[in-house]
Amino acid sequence: MSSTLKPVILFSDGVQSYSQVVTAQRRLNCFFDPRPDQDKNGAVVRGTPGTLKVFTLPTFPIRGMYIANSLLYVVAGAVLYSITSAGVITSLGTITVGTDKVSMSDNGIELILVDGIFGYILTFATNVFAKIVDANFPNGARTVSFLNGRFQVERFGTRQYFVSQSYAGATWTPVTFATKENSSDVLLAVEVLNGNLILWGQQSIEVWQDVGAAGIPYQRINGATQTWGLAAIWSRAKLNNSEIFLGQNPQGTVQVLMLNGYTPVRVSTADIENIINSFSTFTDAVALTYTIDGHSMYQLTFPTGNRSLLYDATTGKWGETQTGLGLIARHYGELGIVFNTINYVSDFSSGNIYQLSDSTFTDNGTPIKRQVRSRHVRLSENVLGLDELYLDMETGVGIQNGQGSDPQIMLQTSKDGGRTFGYERWTSMGKVGQFLSPRVMFRRLGSGRDFVFQFTMTDPVKFIITSGAVTMRGEQG
Repeated sequence: MSSTLKPVILFSDGVQSYSQVVTAQRRLNCFFDPRPDQDKNGAVVRGTPGTLKVFTLPTFPIRGMYIANSLLYVVAGAVLYSITSAGVITSLGTITVGTDKVSMSDNGIELILVDGIFGYILTFATNVFAKIVDANFPNGARTVSFLNGRFQVERFGTRQYFVSQSYAGATWTPVTFATKENSSDVLLAVEVLNGNLILWGQQSIEVWQDVGAAGIPYQRINGATQTWGLAAIWSRAKLNNSEIFLGQNPQGTVQVLMLNGYTPVRVSTADIENIINSFSTFTDAVALTYTIDGHSMYQLTFPTGNRSLLYDATTGKWGETQTGLGLIARHYGELGIVFNTINYVSDFSSGNIYQLSDSTFTDNGTPIKRQVRSRHVRLSENVLGLDELYLDMETGVGIQNGQGSDPQIMLQTSKDGGRTFGYERWTSMGKVGQFLSPRVMFRRLGSGRDFVFQFTMTDPVKFIITSGAVTMRGEQG
């Protein structure tokens, strides 16, 4: 029986979760890039950015980052630092020793910081950093926001939030507080989004607006309350002029949501939700966001689960990201910020801050494992013989010396529905400038009813797959 070279859809948007025979797909440290012109294909697979160390702080872990007055403010360990665009690091003062995340905000005159125990004020004009000593300040707050001249903080373990005096973050009164009204669940976090105050509760979300009233100037917007709870305080992140977060519905299921106006819209898939809900805990989830070539990315890390998931809001597709060559691990990036138009991420295990770079193909020198696992390739229920598999990739991307001078991509094949994968087959992607030969091709793949292909690359070079094809023949059986 003759063989036919047939382009096949090797990759789509499934993610392996509860059953490999349903989908065994995986996208690790790569994402889909749609091509509207469909010049060569409707979408290509390309690698996520690498990281390059830019700053190193003498203490760690990094607990919070914030931009004000053209400076990057970072809390690392128990120390607040400022960093200039030239990389000058200055220690400004100390807070409570700990590892919990901190929240910061500013009013143009001063920066306020809360660490879950105390509150602190940095006065920009003098660089004086001091603990808030006003007895009316609700110590224990974990989050702080700023709206129309006033700071807001939640009172830990209650439904209340407190409001500072106008442009005076060190001054609070016993009567300038309000209570989350619509539900009796505890208030976990306060945040400002598009000029309104968001109250994040365990089981509900309320939206308040500034109505200019005396005392507490905010009032709840009727009809904007949502019966979704915040599942992890530090999973909240700004993305595309909105907010994306890990939410918990009244039935207890955890999903990733994005606010559309005031309405949470589900962006996680059944596969992703199965992964998240399988973790022993998800309340420690922490998120960062960044944009690359128009792709708005949300990186959600589960420290206890040791896994990082990656959502591309531009395409709606999910994948994974990790640091190192292990089977499954988290990415070392934990907090993210844009400083002088550059995307930075902090290292959860050190005082390092890295720049995300699309032209860097390692994680600060550590190889990046790029892995794509295909859809099931089948021919109804017939036995399928595969003589060749061809990948259309960007070739000739080798570097001059060392690892990557002759970059290789590796194929492993599964014939049991994606449960196990066979021996490694390696082939070259072309030395530097070697664009036409060799072709990225694998031969003699054998016969079976169900094939799943796993492609892996660890060389520090550009990773782009545009399409794939197989030479197939139907057999009896």
